[in-house]
Amino acid sequence: MSVDPTNFNSLAPVQGALTDYLAGMRELTDDPEMPEIISHEYKPLIDSSDMGPGDWAMLARDIHTNYYHFDGFVILMGTDTMAFAASALSFMLQNLGKPVIFSGSQIPLREPYNDARKNLIMATIFASSDTVSEVCIFFHDRLLRGCRATKVNTSKLKAFDSPNLPPLAEIGINIEENEHLFRAPPRGSFRINTSMDTRMITLRLVPGFDDASIKAIIDAARQTHLKGLILQLYGTGNLPSIKDDFVQCLRDATDAGIVVVATTQCQSGSVILGHYATGQKLIGAGVVSGSDMSIEATTTKLAYLLGRQDLSIDEVRDLMTVDLRGEMTPESEMSPPPLASAYQKAIAKKNRSRIY
Repeated sequence: MSVDPTNFNSLAPVQGALTDYLAGMRELTDDPEMPEIISHEYKPLIDSSDMGPGDWAMLARDIHTNYYHFDGFVILMGTDTMAFAASALSFMLQNLGKPVIFSGSQIPLREPYNDARKNLIMATIFASSDTVSEVCIFFHDRLLRGCRATKVNTSKLKAFDSPNLPPLAEIGINIEENEHLFRAPPRGSFRINTSMDTRMITLRLVPGFDDASIKAIIDAARQTHLKGLILQLYGTGNLPSIKDDFVQCLRDATDAGIVVVATTQCQSGSVILGHYATGQKLIGAGVVSGSDMSIEATTTKLAYLLGRQDLSIDEVRDLMTVDLRGEMTPESEMSPPPLASAYQKAIAKKNRSRIY
């Protein structure tokens, strides 16, 4: 971002500004320990709020084209939709064996005091790592898994967090890596799948919501061939037990081939359908659990699976509950639900001790 004199001196993407700045960064050009960098600037530059599946696919294709020419990739973009982009590429890039590091800043690089310079340098260092083989976000001294990250603040330098997974690495005087969290190198050859079906809607419920209005939204969306419905529910995946008409609406949707996914409105924790009676109704209606996935991971994963031409709707439903890129905690590793019986806790402990 830089001041755009053609747009009332507001902050906007300015073509060439970043490329010129990178060329003058001595940390990148003069230090023999830093990797050699080749920069590519897209034309036209766009605000991250304008980015979507088509732009994510373009990034994936460019990485695919240059995959065997570079040790890693750094993607610099605005922060507003960075977590969505990182999640999307996590799914698009299959059998990824190199680091793809997203980064950006809260304060523009042109300002005397900014967080952009450090974020860029550290993203470049991690992009040359031989231990990272996944899509990540580096921001404010932390390396986060891309499909676990979410933007949590608009005004502080710690703009991103990973509520359900610790950082992969943290920066202090030294680089402290949580190596046990790194994904294992891939076993297959690198390939991409960039097709995303975005015929979906996300509904966040609030107490006292009007059943008829939501039903009308879903019915209207079905007329345009709705494929996915993501619900942001209370707590561990609950909704009012008296909303039988709404549950019937969900049952009708799943019967019509729409994938309905339950997520939690809580920043951390997991959906545990069936722990409460209200959750049992959702299971009966064919709703699948989003587990502890972020909303960014849930939406991009569903769009990715729906875009796959080789999967049936039932297979999409099944795969939404399977960990594909480290986006969710496997059920065997989950803590027992609150107020679980001694039997449930024993079973959970037994499952965690198994070797798969």
